[in-house]
Amino acid sequence: MKRATAAFDRILVVALGLALLAAGSFALAWYFDVPLALNTLSRFDREVFGDLPTQIWWEGALAGTAAVSALIALALLIGNLSPRRTGTLQISSDESLAVRVDLGALARGVAADLATFPGVDSARGRAIDDRGTATLAVTMDTTPHIDIDAFTRCAEQTAAFVAESMQGGAVAVRVQVHVGARRTQSRGSTGSESIASTANTA
Repeated sequence: MKRATAAFDRILVVALGLALLAAGSFALAWYFDVPLALNTLSRFDREVFGDLPTQIWWEGALAGTAAVSALIALALLIGNLSPRRTGTLQISSDESLAVRVDLGALARGVAADLATFPGVDSARGRAIDDRGTATLAVTMDTTPHIDIDAFTRCAEQTAAFVAESMQGGAVAVRVQVHVGARRTQSRGSTGSESIASTANTA
């Protein structure tokens, strides 16, 4: 998820939460005959509100609201479900030369390197944009008997190597491990298939 999308999601959730909290508080105040709520409701003319659907602009307003709501919903779906792919990262440049690294290839290389660790069945790597930070996301499938402590140290060394290779470029490495069907709980387990994650940001 990109940073702008995450920020908009949070703003939307906070706004909806505050609106629901205000509506619920007002409903409770009305139920318990709080004067402020009763006086506020007394100012509304029910006949005026009942006649709104008969106004000439009513159907157009409903159609416009539905169209805008659909566009906002579609934009949110696209923003939250997009692959978040990222391409290359420039690590050096001068007047005559610019050096860029293909982050997708680098992620696949990191995955291939970690796949050689004993107990790893398969590894997949891809480069994503995680809240504005280029991230090498590696997912590992392992046997239940993998030495998770030793693997974590290996992953940390790989992340440190990537950070050094990027020459100060902002790149994170995220490694997620999924054990096999006969998984066992071990130190660092979250109780799910994902039992290890390490990251390093340059």
